[in-house]
Amino acid sequence: DATVLRSLDGRTDTFTLRSLATDQGGDTNTADRLLDVLQSAGVLVDYDRLPPADRPDGPPNNNEKTPDDAERLGESDVRAPDRASLGILTGALDGGAAAMQARQAAWVEVRGAGRVGAQIVRLLDAAGVGRTSAVDTEPTSAPDVSPGGLAARQVGRPRDEAIQRLVSATRALRRHPPASDPRSPTPDFVVLAPAAGTAVVQGGEALVAAGIPHLAARVVELTGIVGPLVVPGRTSCLRCLELYRGDRDPAWPRIAAQADHRGSGVAACDVTLATQVAALAAQQVLASLDGFSPATVDGTVEVSLPYGLPRRRSRHRHPACGCAWT
Repeated sequence: DATVLRSLDGRTDTFTLRSLATDQGGDTNTADRLLDVLQSAGVLVDYDRLPPADRPDGPPNNNEKTPDDAERLGESDVRAPDRASLGILTGALDGGAAAMQARQAAWVEVRGAGRVGAQIVRLLDAAGVGRTSAVDTEPTSAPDVSPGGLAARQVGRPRDEAIQRLVSATRALRRHPPASDPRSPTPDFVVLAPAAGTAVVQGGEALVAAGIPHLAARVVELTGIVGPLVVPGRTSCLRCLELYRGDRDPAWPRIAAQADHRGSGVAACDVTLATQVAALAAQQVLASLDGFSPATVDGTVEVSLPYGLPRRRSRHRHPACGCAWT
């Protein structure tokens, strides 16, 4: 068994593995049994299905770069850890290559590019989403700046323009594969990331009507809220959330209106909390794109300072909301 396992290096075919097993005192079924166990556990990778750059005997990238490419990183190199993670998640024999290709074919639009939204855009781009875009024409201000989001040098530029410049600059350092079709009229997924302090997230009704999956992510004072992730026609929506709040407290609509009326002060938005919310939101989007059932379907995940421990709340469809009518 040990001999067969040590020989799973991508260079030894099944016939040779069987011969090694019998040479070491096993029987002809030893190699087949081990391969079946590894494949059923989702930890076996088929050499022939690996991208060329990931094969053990593939050409080294470092020695093949021209002077013009000296500062560029191969896309396969950059994505290798993410693809390996997908390989473990899916248990696919291609080591996650097909799942990564599916990500690269997707378009995710983030509406809102403040401390939370800008980081979501960059995380999704880094994770291999083929096309990421932002919608936010507000000028970048000093409070928008964060390590994983907008930079200080971009203060004064429209937020969406600023974040797209950052993404484009990062992609320019990589040999990036073709993104999703830019002619597509609508994104595959939308993230609603309003400004910090927003109590009620707007824009969900139009997305439900258009049949576009979407997710809300924001920071309200000391609490970060991710969700619900809405699959139109199948799950609860943002209006369901507001209706349930109104059921519990008839004064909620007036309270929400007051909460969203900002004065001249800066809304509270701790940088670590914004980063955690952005990471959770990006993970939920990726889980949806990768074909899993995210935790924020029919629910929200909330994290609060000072400890940031996630808590999930169920958010089922409200019988009075139109999204639940057939």
